[in-house]
Amino acid sequence: MKEWEASIEVHNPLDRASLSSEEKLLQRCKERSLYLLTGTAKTERRLKEKLEKSQRYTEDVIAKTIAFLKEYDYLNDYQYALRYLEENGGKRSLRDMKAKLFQRGVDSASLTEAIEVFQEKQREEEGNPEREALLKCLEKKRRSLDLTDPKEKQRLYAFLMRKGFSYDLIRDALSLEEEF
Repeated sequence: MKEWEASIEVHNPLDRASLSSEEKLLQRCKERSLYLLTGTAKTERRLKEKLEKSQRYTEDVIAKTIAFLKEYDYLNDYQYALRYLEENGGKRSLRDMKAKLFQRGVDSASLTEAIEVFQEKQREEEGNPEREALLKCLEKKRRSLDLTDPKEKQRLYAFLMRKGFSYDLIRDALSLEEEF
């Protein structure tokens, strides 16, 4: 074997035997993270919590792994938030989606940027997903409620407000419902 071939074998990063225990732990953490991300997308905070919960990795190893994943765009809170907004746009209120994303650990800067891009796309398409979500919700509720009864109507307002819809949007949608 030639001298340069021997030096390559000693420093081969794919050969686990040549890695230190810290490098092995880092490699294992990266592999585990990639496995966790293949099932469903996760925010940086959720992934960090999962790795910490296992109690197998040090904080330093977790930080290096997260930096690695962000560098290769496997972990991107902005993309996560934008995808979530697009998938749930016609089903939930913007306020509700914002709260869910905040609970999942999306940082406020990424969340704000994603909401701006999402709203800009909606303006270009000239659609209002929040209004569509409200109308779908009203359609479901209208079957079981008598909107001529003021108490039922008040209960409906309260329900929709808890879902995150604005009072003005609810009032406009209900006034349209009454016309038909």
